[in-house]
Amino acid sequence: MALPTNEILLRSPYWVTKTDTNLDYILTDLRVWIGDLSSDRPNNATIKLRSTALNGTASIDIAELARDFVEVAFSIEEESSSVFIEYQVTSVYSDGSSTIHTAEELVGLDGYGTFTDGANFSISDKVLMSADKIHSYTDTNNRIPVLANTFTGYKLKERTNVNGTIQYHTFRSVSVSAPSDNTEDVITYVDTSYQGEYADRVVFEFSDGPDITKDIEYQDCNKHGVTVCYFVNRFGAVQQIHFSGRFNVSLSSEDSKYTRNILENGSYNEFKHQERILHKNGKIAMELNTGWVPEEDNDTFIELMMSEQVWINVDADKLGVGWVPKQSSTYTIPVNLESKNLDVKNRLNDKVINYSFKFKASNDWINSVR
Repeated sequence: MALPTNEILLRSPYWVTKTDTNLDYILTDLRVWIGDLSSDRPNNATIKLRSTALNGTASIDIAELARDFVEVAFSIEEESSSVFIEYQVTSVYSDGSSTIHTAEELVGLDGYGTFTDGANFSISDKVLMSADKIHSYTDTNNRIPVLANTFTGYKLKERTNVNGTIQYHTFRSVSVSAPSDNTEDVITYVDTSYQGEYADRVVFEFSDGPDITKDIEYQDCNKHGVTVCYFVNRFGAVQQIHFSGRFNVSLSSEDSKYTRNILENGSYNEFKHQERILHKNGKIAMELNTGWVPEEDNDTFIELMMSEQVWINVDADKLGVGWVPKQSSTYTIPVNLESKNLDVKNRLNDKVINYSFKFKASNDWINSVR
């Protein structure tokens, strides 16, 4: 078998619609599963749905139901989770007769279409990033998400200037085998570095169409270094973005108190707390600045604003002494984006562009997992 070729985005509706003059209602058997396409397929429908026809048309949104089964998982490889979806519709007519339609198979990703994309938007992009050019910090690896279904290989290229002419030469060429029929292999991630060399251009090759090129432009080192942020983009893939501006960190705390009776036999100990803290915890908050960025990155920052899952890879020394045990040089922290507004800037009005984002750790400082 092969992976389904129709990938849908589950944060937006996906309507199953049938139309007929005498249509009374439709019944939909919906199967949703993770794992292997064939061996893990449910024997019976995961959910059975019914929709009554109005003026000969009946519709059911299956995306919101299928999304309950998917969550993008983060690891060192930024593996992105997906789900397989199969639906089969039975049209029932006013005279009692019925028609069983051919079952349809889909891949569901935790992404979204915009309003201007229209109804039932499905992915046409094979490289799952909106930007044509990646802006990266110097000597930093990038991981680019690619749909694996027809992906056959890639080339890492380095840019050189020969007598005033820009040329690219390939320092690594990789052939990719066909993916297994498993949700883990729907998206693959390509590293843009190899053995200490960093690509200025990546050429992606596919069996069903032309190559796709993504260029990488590196920023020079600065006193702030780089902080890497990972987020689930509009395609449901994990994308990384680099913040090379100022990094601020703070700690906020919350507590609940009660007033207790400290009186004993008509006297009390003045060293006892009359107002006692019942529970206290805190969370790390971070403010990251992008540094100077090009206008072309605006789409990426908008997608960051709309993302529901974000992680920040933080150097331990940026958190300060006492923040974390110095058992590792970096920590990947799941965070929530606290910034609610983004004034989109452009070169015409703003000349230079810098954005600031506020994040808060999504876990308590004191372990409260029970």
